[in-house]
Amino acid sequence: MINQARFSEIIKSFLIENYPEFTATITENDDKSFDCDLRNPTNEFSIWIATYNSEITIGIEDPNGKTDIHTHISCYEEEDIDDALIELTKTIKEIKNGKLILYHSDIKGYQWTNDIKLVIEKKKASEKIRQFTWNKN
Repeated sequence: MINQARFSEIIKSFLIENYPEFTATITENDDKSFDCDLRNPTNEFSIWIATYNSEITIGIEDPNGKTDIHTHISCYEEEDIDDALIELTKTIKEIKNGKLILYHSDIKGYQWTNDIKLVIEKKKASEKIRQFTWNKN
């Protein structure tokens, strides 16, 4: 398994070079991992990234401040880093381009989806769905 300090440094360098807007919020932890986030332009939610356990975790902090909407991008060896960074880039772009959407169901709470049409199609008759996208809500 890749060393935590080395892993975090590689991910941090990638963010500095490719997504410098995240770097102002980087908080380093005692275990050499870090956290950072970026608020969307309407200031309703944020993308967050963490490097705990030598893996990338990327998620959305919902308008209530909860961070349980996330995914893990595993990276067991240094040779896996390029693939992990491709996946991280893809996820950031999908959120910013409105392809991966945060939504709120008054029944299920906050979740994310890459198929909001399907979510709306399958909702219950009385269920209310509100979409949050990166640039407008």
